[in-house]
Amino acid sequence: MASEAVVSFVVGKLGDLLIEEARLLYDVRDQFEWIVGELRRMQCFLKDADAKQKEDERVRNWVKEIRDVSYDAEDVIDTFILTQTAQASRRTRRRPFLSLKRYVCIVSELATRHRVAKKIQHIKMKIGDISSSLHTYGIRDINDGGQETRLNIRRRSYALYEEPDLTGMQESMKTLKEQLINKEARRCVISIVGMGGSGKTTLTKEVYHDVRENFDCHAFIYLSQQYGIRDVLIRIIECVMRLSPDEMQKSNEDLTERLRDHLSKKRYLVVIDDIWTKEAWDQLKFILPDGLNKSRVMLTTRNKEVALYADRSSQPHYIRLLNEDESWELFHKKIFPIGVVFPLELMETGRKILEKCCGLPLAIVVLGGLLSRRDMTFSAWTRVLNSVTWHLAEDSNRCMEILALSYYDLPHYLKPCFLYLGLFPEDYEIKSKELIQLWVAEGFIQERGNEMKEDVAEDYLEELIGRSMIQVARKRSNGSVSTCRIHDLLRDLSMSEARQVNFFGIYGDNDATSSSSSLRRVALHRNVDEHEIINCSAATLRSMLCFSDSSFRLSRLLNRGGKLLRVLHVDIAYLQGNNLPNEIGEEVHLRYLRVDGIRSLPSSLKRLSNLQVIILSRGGTLPSAIWDLERLRHLYAYQWDIDGHPRLNNFKNLQTLCLEAGSWIEDGLDKLTNIRKLGVTGDLSSHHKALSDAIEKWCELRSLTLYNSSSIPPFVSFAHHQNLYKMLLEDSPIENLPKMPPHLAKLSLCETQLKQNAIEILEKLQNLRILYLKSNSYYSEKMICSSGGFPQLEYLLLYCNDLKDWTVEKGAMESLKKVELSDCRHWTVKEGAMKSLEEVKLFNCSHWTVEEGAMQFLKEVKLSSCDNLRADVPKHVQDLLEH
Repeated sequence: MASEAVVSFVVGKLGDLLIEEARLLYDVRDQFEWIVGELRRMQCFLKDADAKQKEDERVRNWVKEIRDVSYDAEDVIDTFILTQTAQASRRTRRRPFLSLKRYVCIVSELATRHRVAKKIQHIKMKIGDISSSLHTYGIRDINDGGQETRLNIRRRSYALYEEPDLTGMQESMKTLKEQLINKEARRCVISIVGMGGSGKTTLTKEVYHDVRENFDCHAFIYLSQQYGIRDVLIRIIECVMRLSPDEMQKSNEDLTERLRDHLSKKRYLVVIDDIWTKEAWDQLKFILPDGLNKSRVMLTTRNKEVALYADRSSQPHYIRLLNEDESWELFHKKIFPIGVVFPLELMETGRKILEKCCGLPLAIVVLGGLLSRRDMTFSAWTRVLNSVTWHLAEDSNRCMEILALSYYDLPHYLKPCFLYLGLFPEDYEIKSKELIQLWVAEGFIQERGNEMKEDVAEDYLEELIGRSMIQVARKRSNGSVSTCRIHDLLRDLSMSEARQVNFFGIYGDNDATSSSSSLRRVALHRNVDEHEIINCSAATLRSMLCFSDSSFRLSRLLNRGGKLLRVLHVDIAYLQGNNLPNEIGEEVHLRYLRVDGIRSLPSSLKRLSNLQVIILSRGGTLPSAIWDLERLRHLYAYQWDIDGHPRLNNFKNLQTLCLEAGSWIEDGLDKLTNIRKLGVTGDLSSHHKALSDAIEKWCELRSLTLYNSSSIPPFVSFAHHQNLYKMLLEDSPIENLPKMPPHLAKLSLCETQLKQNAIEILEKLQNLRILYLKSNSYYSEKMICSSGGFPQLEYLLLYCNDLKDWTVEKGAMESLKKVELSDCRHWTVKEGAMKSLEEVKLFNCSHWTVEEGAMQFLKEVKLSSCDNLRADVPKHVQDLLEH
């Protein structure tokens, strides 16, 4: 299945290059178009071939050949563009009277074209051989059906593999039963959503058996992805009514009518296990009428979108992974009979094995069953610990194949995006913006009308989350995904699939792919020897991601032929010499550049005409060559200034701009209408008008950060900024708070010296969820939060040195979950205020008054430097203080 993803990606990338680099490819364009067309035609056969290759070595070789020829075509076209760009650069630097050099250059260009022509001819011959093998190996076009038979059989058999254990699911059972037997008259669709192996079917079966007697008739059916509607009709009919053999032979239309008529008069319960698509529900809903008799349909799915589509009025029930205690309970049950105590000498090793399961019930059941058959000795369990991944993949119940069903079901455009996640270290929390920018730079994101590729990529991310392939780690204040992670077993799956197709290799993670001779991407984990890095196959390398503190000389890698890089992501590692080598300018394909710890960039940067993303840290000076990068989309360079005269008019594609304040602000900043994030550090006193005029025109602005500024422009209004959800304004007084954006969700202020009238403005913001009022942000002795104020606020940090009295009135801050308060002499919470508050942190506070009926759900109180705190609080708060 990975081969289909790789070829689809390569074909898409080559098609984009034919458009983007039309000038450079002029002489060979027709030949490359023929190759792309042939590869696109072969895509139609790859899905069938991928399904067959496990059973047939000939087909496996055919798949490898088409994958290799795709890579060959990518190498040829990328190398040709590299050569043409270099020659064009030399021509522009050459003096007119040096005719000998001009002659040598012409000869060099002819030699290049000759080499490319030979390589293209070789690729065309290989494609011809591959095409002639299609019928020999019995490979069919995916459109003629039948190619997913094996996949369907596996789906059906794996659906039967469910351990009848409900550890950690009791609350879910209770909730689902209540939904199924409540008094709502309409036919409700109740969906259970979760990743493969999370226990959806186990839970559904138990709930079904417990409540089915409350219904006049009931049916439980499993739905394969390539289901037949007649098969579904017959299975439901067999469960809910009796028809003679002759009647069962009638047409689908007749059977549907009979079934609908029967069910419309009954209170029925139908469970559809493992539904994969919206289209499947569109067909099935006509079989299941709404007779307003309290009927229920229960679905299980890995795809959130299917659940929401089936019934917009019913909230899907999401299966969570087991916590540490629940995981241990299930693990214990699977290894030892009831009543047998876990041996003390095996407990530490057992917990290390359990950690690898990350709370996934299926993995716990598989490993628990495996250990139950092993000797109860430290050495036997240690051997299992050292080969956990292999055991999960090779177990007779095929745990990894169950998880792989979700991967096989992904559309081709999502498969490389999923595989890419395996590059990140285990348990790594991935920033969504970073991941999206990497996907775009790699060429994974397809064009979709006039949409920004970043928006399309965000939809891809949401779809992978909805399909339970990625877990949300943290959300932003506006509800979008801030960080995500991948379950360890799904990461193992992505690495396994990637290994088969040379999609990437990992150094420092015991990964076999690192020895491959034709890797496209490498990731460095932990400490890696420089010699090992330099010896990787630089000639085919497209991406290098560093997550270790290894030191290496990038110039050595570039000099070994690594001229086709698209991504250089140096997260923690440092480059020897603390700077980028001048040779970086030869990486004409580079789209993404992230390096930490350097103070300057070479002037050769201007030759990187394809560069889209630059991420720098620590501060320094950018060369004036930065202005030549017309395709730049994101520049993160806080506390970096720019040398030379600014030319902002070249940055038409820029969406993110984070820089030290400077003369560039005066150079047509308002023309950058695609800006979504602006971050400026340093003195703004000379640029008030230019900055405020620009921000006034930016309709797409989503995030605004101004700090260390000493003087913030006197903004009049942000009321028309519908997309602006995050603002950080620090280190400068604000005389009058401007009208705030209507959808502002996060606000951070420091040294702004606001008064009570500002609080009266802020508490009316209907979407504000996070508020930081840091040192001297509020400059008054009293603060009052009135009834109904801050209706959506969930987190408040209040560090105000001069605050003597803070009063929260009844009905204020009803959604607040956590508050951190520092240096307040008296905090009064009126009756009925802060109803949802769960956690309080107090630092250097003197007096705390809480009236009865306030803070009813408080769970935790933390005190620091509050030795003499006077607390006039109800018993439930006093108990927390004493605890």
